[in-house]
Amino acid sequence: MTGNLKKVMEESIQIAYTFARKTASDLGNNYLDSNNIHIHVPEGATPKDGPSAGITMTTALLSLAFDIPVPANLAMTGEISLTGKVLAIGGLKEKIVAAKREGVT
Repeated sequence: MTGNLKKVMEESIQIAYTFARKTASDLGNNYLDSNNIHIHVPEGATPKDGPSAGITMTTALLSLAFDIPVPANLAMTGEISLTGKVLAIGGLKEKIVAAKREGVT
C-alpha cells in the first residue's frame, strides 16, 4: 500500500484484502494468493481518515480475482469486518447527494 493513506485507511485495505483473498480461495480462485497486489491511493485523491472504503476495496479485489467488471454506475460505501459484515456508515445524505451529482442512479 502506498499513497495518501492514514492509519484507519491502511487497516481498511488490509481487512478488505484479507477478506477478499479468503472469499476467493473458498470459491476455488487463488488469484489473490498467487499474485502480488499493490494498492495505491494517489496523492491527489481526497484524503481519507475514516473507514468507508472497505467494501469498495473488497469489491475491486474480487472483481480483479474473478475478472468480472464492476458496473461503472455503481456507487458504494461502508466498512467491512473480517467476517464480511458491512458495517453502518455515517454521512449518508451527503454521500447520496454526491452520487447523484456524479450521475449514479
